[in-house]
Amino acid sequence: MARPFLPFFVAIVVLLAGLFAATPASAAPAPKPDFSGHYELAGNRTDRMFNLEVQLNGRRAKISFTACMADGSGAAPDADGTGKIEDGVLNFKFTDSFNNEGTCKLQLLPASSLYQLDMVVTKVVEPTPLHFYGTLQLKKISERPITP
Repeated sequence: MARPFLPFFVAIVVLLAGLFAATPASAAPAPKPDFSGHYELAGNRTDRMFNLEVQLNGRRAKISFTACMADGSGAAPDADGTGKIEDGVLNFKFTDSFNNEGTCKLQLLPASSLYQLDMVVTKVVEPTPLHFYGTLQLKKISERPITP
């Protein structure tokens, strides 16, 4: 009598093995990006330049950025600020050389080597450099800041 159940038992074992093989293992969390380094505008914009420097000390960050038009015309803001990393995102505040102030969020774009910098101006003293601010796509050029 044991013989009729053998094919049924083998079929159940094969079915269960297939189910376990098809069930994905829990994915390891994505590594958090190391924000320390030098960043420049990504893409084909040749009319302007934007450089961002990030120095990390643990989760705390010291940042600086510069922006200018390629032909040297118009305002050319420099800025400094501080912030910290929270949940894989670098949040910081800045004050530029025109005394404008703002907040920023830098994050690695999913499935990409590019970073997105969202800049919001919270205090406008001089509006001429504001066209450099907004949402920017940046590429990391160096793991270390270029300026000390």
